[in-house]
Amino acid sequence: MSPPLPVTLRDVSTRLIILARAALYRDAWRALLGNQPEITIAGTAADAEEAHDLLAAGERTTVLIDLAIPDPAVARRLKDFDAQAGVLFLVQTYDLTEVLSLLQAGAAGVISREEQTGDLARAVIAAGRGEIILPPTIAARVLGMLARGERLEGDLVEPLSARETEVLGLLARGLTNKDIAQSLMLSVRTVEAHLRSIFGKLAVGSRTEAALWAVRHGYGEDAT
Repeated sequence: MSPPLPVTLRDVSTRLIILARAALYRDAWRALLGNQPEITIAGTAADAEEAHDLLAAGERTTVLIDLAIPDPAVARRLKDFDAQAGVLFLVQTYDLTEVLSLLQAGAAGVISREEQTGDLARAVIAAGRGEIILPPTIAARVLGMLARGERLEGDLVEPLSARETEVLGLLARGLTNKDIAQSLMLSVRTVEAHLRSIFGKLAVGSRTEAALWAVRHGYGEDAT
């Protein structure tokens, strides 16, 4: 009988896919995490579709997502591609509404940009193992609400599309329908249709309510 093969670091390491819009951010995360023990960089991607090409079924994989506005729709797309992948979002703050919506979309959890590199590396490895990554300050409440299937007040009734997210972001910055149309190269009528859909998904009745919701949830920030 042949002796068992030795287990190498590559055999037990977590494959890491870095998803960020900006190339500089992707390169920065690759440089920061590339030499961490038990992590192997599988590649970088600018969107969920590019990340899909890097996923490998049956292998321990974490997708680290760095977006100006953490988008639950990205988590859903990635989980559709590979249900076993650990989806980990970088967040600015541990906002209860945002964290719950990301977990409901299939994310393994979130980690603040203020955490240390070692903590981030451990979160990447844990997400690849299928563990839930949450700060202790909100973990019990979030998991309880998740188990009961609850929604937080102000949460989305239905996820926004990528185009609706762009429209809402421009609305939050005070742009008129005409300005939004010119910025996105759409007709004003198309922008109005997107806004009607957004109002329904936010469960609001006016442009002002939508703009206030968007600002509270960070949609007025500049995208990366």
